Amino acid sequence: GAKLLPVVKNRINEEIKFLYEFGFREFGENRLADFNLHKKIYKDVDYHFIAPIQSRKLKEIIKNSKYIHTISRKKEIDILEKLGSDCNYLIQVNIDNDPKKSGVTKNEVFRFYEYCIEKKITAVGLMTIPDINSEPKVVFSDMHQINQKLMMDYDYKGELSMGMSNDYEVALDYGATIVRIGTKLFT
Repeated sequence: GAKLLPVVKNRINEEIKFLYEFGFREFGENRLADFNLHKKIYKDVDYHFIAPIQSRKLKEIIKNSKYIHTISRKKEIDILEKLGSDCNYLIQVNIDNDPKKSGVTKNEVFRFYEYCIEKKITAVGLMTIPDINSEPKVVFSDMHQINQKLMMDYDYKGELSMGMSNDYEVALDYGATIVRIGTKLFT
C-alpha cells in the first residue's frame, strides 16, 4: 500500500499537532530550520528531507533524516560515501526535463543507480516532481516503468515517491508508494 507523507514546511508546531495526534510519525521537511523547530516537540517522528540539497548541508541533513528524496548528483554520492549513514535514499528523477528542477534525466537513472552501487550507497527508490504543464499520466507512467525495470534488474526496494495534493490520485494509479501531501491537509 501507499503511505501518505504530510509535508509540514513553513508550519508552526501548533499547526501540525493534529497530524501527530492522528498518529502520523513521518513528516516531510523542506528546510533544516523548520526541522529544528518541529524536532523539539515531535521527537519520535521520522523525517523525510524532500527539498533540493545544498552539498555543504548534506551532513546535517543525513544526521536528521530517515529518508532523503532528492539525491541527484554524483558529488552528493561521493559525500555520502565518506559520511556513512543508515539513511534511506531516493534518486530524484527530472522526468520531463524541466530546466527549473533538479534530478537525473530518465536516460541517466540506470547509470546513476550503478554509481550508487559502486559507492556502496543504497538507493531504495525514486522521486519526481513533474513540471506543472506536464500530463501527470504520462510522467507517472514513465516513472512506474523505470521503477519496474530497476526492480527486475537489481536487488532494489522500489519505493516511488510521487504525487502531491493536486495529482496524488493519478500517482497512486501508477504505483506511487509515497505521496507527499501538504496544501490539502491544511485547507
